[in-house]
Amino acid sequence: MFAKKLCRRDLLKFSAIGLAGTVLAACQPKVVEKVVKETVVVEKKVEVEKEVTKVVEKEVPKEVTKVVEKVITEAPKPKEKVPAEVSIMMWGGELSDEELKQYNTDHAPYKLSRLDPDQVRYYAMLAAGNPPDIYRLQAPEVPGLLARGIPLDLTPYFEVSTVLRPDDLAPANNFYKGDSPLDIGKGKIWGMVKDWSPDCTIWVNKLLFQKAGLTPPPDDKPLYYDQVFELAQKLTKKEGDRVLVWGLGVEWGWVERFWEVWLEGIGNSLFSSDFTKFQFQGNEEAIKCAKWHFDLAKGNYTQNPLSPSPRGWIGPDFLAGQIAMCQYGFWFSGMVTGTANTPTGMEGENKGQAIMIPAPIWGEKGKRISTTITATGSIISRITKNPDAAWDAFQWYNGQEPAITRAKGGWGVPGLLSLYPLIPEYNEERKQVKRVLMGEMQYADHVVRFNPFL
Repeated sequence: MFAKKLCRRDLLKFSAIGLAGTVLAACQPKVVEKVVKETVVVEKKVEVEKEVTKVVEKEVPKEVTKVVEKVITEAPKPKEKVPAEVSIMMWGGELSDEELKQYNTDHAPYKLSRLDPDQVRYYAMLAAGNPPDIYRLQAPEVPGLLARGIPLDLTPYFEVSTVLRPDDLAPANNFYKGDSPLDIGKGKIWGMVKDWSPDCTIWVNKLLFQKAGLTPPPDDKPLYYDQVFELAQKLTKKEGDRVLVWGLGVEWGWVERFWEVWLEGIGNSLFSSDFTKFQFQGNEEAIKCAKWHFDLAKGNYTQNPLSPSPRGWIGPDFLAGQIAMCQYGFWFSGMVTGTANTPTGMEGENKGQAIMIPAPIWGEKGKRISTTITATGSIISRITKNPDAAWDAFQWYNGQEPAITRAKGGWGVPGLLSLYPLIPEYNEERKQVKRVLMGEMQYADHVVRFNPFL
């Protein structure tokens, strides 16, 4: 039971009652009372209003600052250019006099000069201590040059470049990466491609197929090499001992590269893992590869030493309609469709009859590979006297005006992913070629093993 609070009115009421009780007591008989003092403890629940100051511990969310340490490679402050002469080994069709003149105007006081590519001359100049600053080469040469310490490590330059960014490099540039001659494909960057192609694709002359009573192969599905051989037999046209039309054009200087691609597609190789042994004798699969080309030549189904190309190489033979199929990459489209350098393209009745089809597969269990086996590009000589000037010319040639011009011309796939949209498709021929090319790209990142000791 809770006590009631006393107000002023209640207090007056109780005072009146107490006074009346006193009067009544006086009227009673007198009684002697013994007063016994006793302390009685009464437990009574009383509600009391009380002001209390409480100290409350309030949980305040702690602010946590997450510190992420990010290492940023800052581009070095531009150095003041000092006059320097730079030389580059490149063909005139790959670097014109007009482009050289433009570079020397825009990049002064640097001065760039051109030499025709010559491997013997390069090594002679290298031995004399004065090699060309920029050297043109193909992928198979890279491991050997790296083993001899010839190229300059360009990784620091690539890491800070806004023109040649590492994340913009096309997969073919992996042939110019490596931490050792035996480990090519990733790591330090020693050079890059000027342009490249999936080199195992095949060009087909539809008119020659029609004349032979054959249907041209589909351009969205790869053939097997056995099928290619059979077609070469059927397409070859002879008059006595004279060959009028070869079924297939072969680039004989590349046959061992083709063999290595085929063998790697079935988990084999011409070389041991450390490249100290040539694995041919006793390697049945390698022997099959060699026999494929041998039988092709023996049957006169391709040009060979006993039945050579009348024009010196198979490119012009295909344009003239004397080869029904030709195993070249996308770069060959610059000749087939015609450009400023070769305005006629396919000749006569063969004009407009060429298509490109996917790279064939070696064996029914073989892996589909459509990689480059040339990857033509350049390096900077390690002993260059002007590395910064050499890099300036290297960067300009591979990522600026000359690279843009090459991409638009269709003489190869650009070395930079950002330039892919420039690949031409201005007519039906070009559209067909680009469609097949884009289909091959997903099989084009394979890095072929090239022996550094050859």
